[in-house]
Amino acid sequence: MPASLSLAEARRVALAAQGFSDPPHSPPTMRTLARTLDRTGVLQIDSVNVLVRAHYMPLYARMGPYDPRLLTRATEARPRRLVEYWAHVAAFMPVDLWPVMRHRMRFHEAHDRWWGSVRARTDVLAAVREGVRDRGPVTARDLDDGAPRRKDNWGWNWSKTKDALEYLFFTGEVAIAGRNGAFERLYDLPERVLPREVVEAKTPAVADANRELVRRAARSHGVVTATCLADYYRMKVTDAKAALADLVPTPTMSPCRRTCSPSIS
Repeated sequence: MPASLSLAEARRVALAAQGFSDPPHSPPTMRTLARTLDRTGVLQIDSVNVLVRAHYMPLYARMGPYDPRLLTRATEARPRRLVEYWAHVAAFMPVDLWPVMRHRMRFHEAHDRWWGSVRARTDVLAAVREGVRDRGPVTARDLDDGAPRRKDNWGWNWSKTKDALEYLFFTGEVAIAGRNGAFERLYDLPERVLPREVVEAKTPAVADANRELVRRAARSHGVVTATCLADYYRMKVTDAKAALADLVPTPTMSPCRRTCSPSIS
């Protein structure tokens, strides 16, 4: 492994790691989609909708003209290949990352600064859990049954039901079964969304989970710094550096003079 890379070499490595040098499939198939997501690791979800929803564009850049229903099949139909979670920000990730993210789910479960007021509404949480169990997959509006919402903060006018659903989503008590035509999340129980083997998979130790996330981030980046590795799955830099030390006892990485960000767009 060379001690340094030229800028041109680093660019080629990064582009190849993101799948831009993969031979095209004509037409693109589910195998193409799986190969692409194996390269990128995650696919950031974005509600921006000028031509299409923004998360369809990275696939086009790597796969060429493809049937958007491939992504719908991968995220909503059995056998489910991708599931939504906060892997970077809101993103589709391979279903086998669900157990790896459980330490993050437990963090949110215990985080008073973000979720203390929601956890205090035990009656709302109980009602929402029951509603998801009995009626899922459901949107927040389904469970609100038309309850009024505040209108003083455009885009984030969450009801108490929506707050509860998002808390349960962050903590892994519910999963996302898909999106409706209005791009609203459809919440359901994890055992009705994820493959059984994923739901029943052993939860890795936090250090093991961090190593797996860093390993995947490095594979997707190609050329990387510790800060880049941490940001790909939104880890703490100290956790990423500890995982990196375990994976590469004597790292020989070229310096990155610019702020790195996930190459998933």
